[in-house]
Amino acid sequence: MKLPRALALALMMPFAAVPEAAAEDRQHNRASFTWNPELSEEGPVLVTVSLETQTAAVYRNGVRIGTCEVSTGKPGHKTPTGVFHILNKDADHRSKTYGNAPMPYSERLTWDGVALHAGALPGYPSSHGCIHLPYEFSKLLFGITHKGTTVVVSDEAPDVHVSSSHQVGFRSGAAADFSWQPELSPAGPVSLIFSDADKRLYIVRDGITIGECPVKTRFFSKHPHGTSAFVFTGWEVHQGEAESHWVQVGGHQSSHAETLDEWFALDPRFQHLLQGLLVPGTNLVVTNESVTRQTRSEPGFHVLQGRREEAAE
Repeated sequence: MKLPRALALALMMPFAAVPEAAAEDRQHNRASFTWNPELSEEGPVLVTVSLETQTAAVYRNGVRIGTCEVSTGKPGHKTPTGVFHILNKDADHRSKTYGNAPMPYSERLTWDGVALHAGALPGYPSSHGCIHLPYEFSKLLFGITHKGTTVVVSDEAPDVHVSSSHQVGFRSGAAADFSWQPELSPAGPVSLIFSDADKRLYIVRDGITIGECPVKTRFFSKHPHGTSAFVFTGWEVHQGEAESHWVQVGGHQSSHAETLDEWFALDPRFQHLLQGLLVPGTNLVVTNESVTRQTRSEPGFHVLQGRREEAAE
């Protein structure tokens, strides 16, 4: 599946081309990367990966603190796109599938073998579905993430013009059938996912979907284009309505930044429950793709569901 202009996610500083002479250096994980944790010393972490540019970015509390080259799944083993959450971490992981091969600083994204970890970086997709990172970068990233950290993987090259502020209103709409099961995941970081194809808003906590609701939306009288990501910064009351403020950290700028006027109309009961969950650093992903809560074996924009622990590669 190809997400048009998908998620771009703010790799706003393109990497310089690496000459052929540097190929061996990259193979041994001496690839260049940036790491500036002092720019945002605390808050929720968001990781974004672009399959087209083979790059990744790390945000903490909405501020980009790191970028690097990656190597993702080769033809026949493509890395899935979607919103994932780190399921477990193992600094000394070895693959049961691939002859006990070392996968240092492994951070599992799916139960069927997709993970972030240190690996070969030849300058093109070369893995069996995992996302290879520079060794030192993987070590640094491992130190600031935890189970439940959001990782968004997209197909397209990033749009370099995506830093902007937004007001998003969660307003009372018509009564609707919705699901609400917070007991499935009592604690952890929260992500919101809006699918324009499904016309539904999903709430994911610590990697588990705990609620979903049909919604009526307005995005400047336009449909969302591709996939975009936002980070919540706080509340403000405007004309009697509570509006949430968000910073866009990735996506297609033209469909989201022309004016500050976006809203979701929800069942008032669901609206109340949702507003109680929002804290600074909460992520919102908006996509025009349909959402599937399956693993990479199924097509679609993936949101992994469930806590099954199976052998990874």
